[in-house]
Amino acid sequence: MTSLPVPVPKARPAASCAKILWVLFGRLAVMTRMTPLSRTKRIPASILFAAGIAFVLFSSPGRASAGPVTWEQAWGLILENNPGLKTARQNISAAHAALKLAAVPTKVTAGLSGTTTKFEGVDSSSSAGLTLSYNAGLLGREKQAIEAETAGLREAEVAYRAAVLKLYKNSALAFWGAAAGEASVQAAEEEILKREAFLRDARLRYAQGMVPELDVMRAESALAESRHSLALRQAARSGYEAMLKGLAGWMDIQPDEGLFDTGSPVGAGREQPDFESVVRDHPSVLKAKWAVRRAESLLKVAGMSSEPTLGLSATMTLVTDGAASLQYNEDEWWWRATLTIPVVDGGYARWSTERARAALASTEAAVGSATAEVMMDLVSAWEDYSAAMEGYEAERARFDTVSREREIVLLRYREGLANQIEVLDAQTRFAGSQATLIDARRGLLVAEAALASAEGKLPMEE
Repeated sequence: MTSLPVPVPKARPAASCAKILWVLFGRLAVMTRMTPLSRTKRIPASILFAAGIAFVLFSSPGRASAGPVTWEQAWGLILENNPGLKTARQNISAAHAALKLAAVPTKVTAGLSGTTTKFEGVDSSSSAGLTLSYNAGLLGREKQAIEAETAGLREAEVAYRAAVLKLYKNSALAFWGAAAGEASVQAAEEEILKREAFLRDARLRYAQGMVPELDVMRAESALAESRHSLALRQAARSGYEAMLKGLAGWMDIQPDEGLFDTGSPVGAGREQPDFESVVRDHPSVLKAKWAVRRAESLLKVAGMSSEPTLGLSATMTLVTDGAASLQYNEDEWWWRATLTIPVVDGGYARWSTERARAALASTEAAVGSATAEVMMDLVSAWEDYSAAMEGYEAERARFDTVSREREIVLLRYREGLANQIEVLDAQTRFAGSQATLIDARRGLLVAEAALASAEGKLPMEE
């Protein structure tokens, strides 16, 4: 999985801030020494100003800003800084450590040991040596534990992939929502300028006695309506921008300009996916299958908890003293084999097996649940994408018609062939159609991202 690297400017380090403050306070000290008595009343204000700068620099944490970015660049930044993905990466590291830990019993360990014995009336006896140890189950319990942790590692890796797919869908919703919100705000601001010009024209015509006062009131009402629409669009844009910032780990990301130009083309429609093959290979389903394999291995490990174990050790005596020299010879190896057969374990083996069996049944049920959920999401995403594509094409054709209609009505109005009501109606239809077209394109882009997430294959990776 690859992402586009984007340079991110870092916050100003504390050393630079401290240097600035040092210069400010140095200049302030010079002013204090060189200021006449008539100007000493201004010094407290300077002190407060410098203290305020210090408070701002050191109390507010620096925020990295990416500036205007495209969708591909924003996705790369989100992959790098998203808190949820950072947690998923740590889960992979923890699973890898658990796998290494499971392999420890299959390795030979070495240790140094020393013993000193003291009896009353007898010289002390001491010995020290190097011991190599190896402990293992006779029926391959360690092997099953390693297989279980291997499956756990694969499960963590696939879980990370599933988290990326889900994040892709949510990121597209936030990014294209913010981009569409910015385009809607700009369109509303342009519409306000046009309606303000139209209101000035209506007032001028009313002053000349060409139109009644009712036309002025209608123009004022239309202007107030467009300003209210602007406020609503600004609120919607702020919500998407906050969502995008949170997904990027509180980094300020702003969509690039021109992403929602009315004349920009839309790519060709996608073909219907093969539902069965997509569901079979989807990361969410694979994650559930790896969980089953891990549960199967853990069940085998639990069933071997009451099996015999064999311990082997070899010790080379390094130092002997006193009576220990009669029993051990220096620089010689002596061996020991210990066979342990559990007899009474208080029900540990039974209940460990029952717990592992219940966990296996739960993971097997989760496979069916994950398969049904992925299939439902895929079918729903495909239907939403198809509807969004058709809706966008329809809104595009309607917008072209309304745009031509508005131009004709404005031209007739300037020539005195149309009244103000016709102009206001044309402006209202144009503004509504433009907003609907922007929303339709946002819906199409989000639906396309949702379909890619449901298919488990992102466009950047093709």
